[in-house]
Amino acid sequence: MAFVPSGKELSHFPFLKNAQGLIRSRFASLGTVLGTEKGQILISSAVHRIQEALSQKKNHVPEVNDSPEDEIAAYALARIIVSCINDKQLIDRLTRYEADRGYYFLVNEEEWNTRYTQDEGEYSRLWTAIADELGIRISQDRMPVPDYVELVAPLHDDHYRLINRHVEKGFVKINKNERYDLLRERIRVLQRRDLPHRVPKNICEQLAPKVAEIKKVYQEQMLRQFGKVEETAFPPCMQALITALAAGTNLTHAGRFSLTAFLHNIGMNPTSIAELYSRSPDFDVEKTMYQVEHITGRGGTGTEYTTPACAAMQTTGLCVHRDTLCEKVSHPLSYYKVKKTRPLRKPAPEERKPAPANNPNTQ
Repeated sequence: MAFVPSGKELSHFPFLKNAQGLIRSRFASLGTVLGTEKGQILISSAVHRIQEALSQKKNHVPEVNDSPEDEIAAYALARIIVSCINDKQLIDRLTRYEADRGYYFLVNEEEWNTRYTQDEGEYSRLWTAIADELGIRISQDRMPVPDYVELVAPLHDDHYRLINRHVEKGFVKINKNERYDLLRERIRVLQRRDLPHRVPKNICEQLAPKVAEIKKVYQEQMLRQFGKVEETAFPPCMQALITALAAGTNLTHAGRFSLTAFLHNIGMNPTSIAELYSRSPDFDVEKTMYQVEHITGRGGTGTEYTTPACAAMQTTGLCVHRDTLCEKVSHPLSYYKVKKTRPLRKPAPEERKPAPANNPNTQ
């Protein structure tokens, strides 16, 4: 008999098809539901879910306070709200939260791991059902090489590189803990691939007050995270691009994209970013503003781009003048954040040399 998760289990894994089917008949018309008292309760739950995704807390236990149907509806509404906002980083935060949430429930619910244990292997029926729906093929603790390579592509941990794995007869060996990690990554990738939704304008208008609330919280958090733009905290790669612009050098497409995305991510407005390019020999104000607005999500499809990671900067030849901090981070934004929060180093006593007695400036 095919395994069918219970309502409680579906509320913990609301991305499953059965979970969506559970609420489809109950909430047939979203526009109608949002205008009701029940709809407002669900919206508040969805906002709380997004706020949890934005929280800086780590390893927090996901809250489950409502009925399975309401939990699943709040999950769906949260995805609709972030789609109305259409901010790439916010969407990334929510999808990562949902993946971590599913991971937590699957790993920590001992009742499920004993109740659904199969005779063969250590796999629970619940894990198998989720893996099957998400297209993960693991049998006898092995995964086909093509499936494995696709699944670990976004992961940066050297542990998961194929060269560091045990491969035999076209299969990669997977242990118990790794299968949970891979499942979490699969949840994140599939959830991210599906967003943003194309939400009808009237729905976004109904959600406008909550959208504004989330935007305010998110912007305040970004301001606390990065604060005032400080060029002295820029990573060497970005400093080099700024220096090249000041010298009147034309940047490559990759250089323009990386610098623009970085400056936008740390809080610089599009007009100020465009002004930096005014010294370029081929400067064209209309073309530059178009490119800046496209990268910052203010034009075209509304897609907002994030600064390329250090690995990508190396690939495009933009990673230059690496310093000791570069060796400890994997992203230019991480470098900037760390550099800004580091206190200024005070010289050691032996470094504080007294000025010569005959120096007129000390008289």
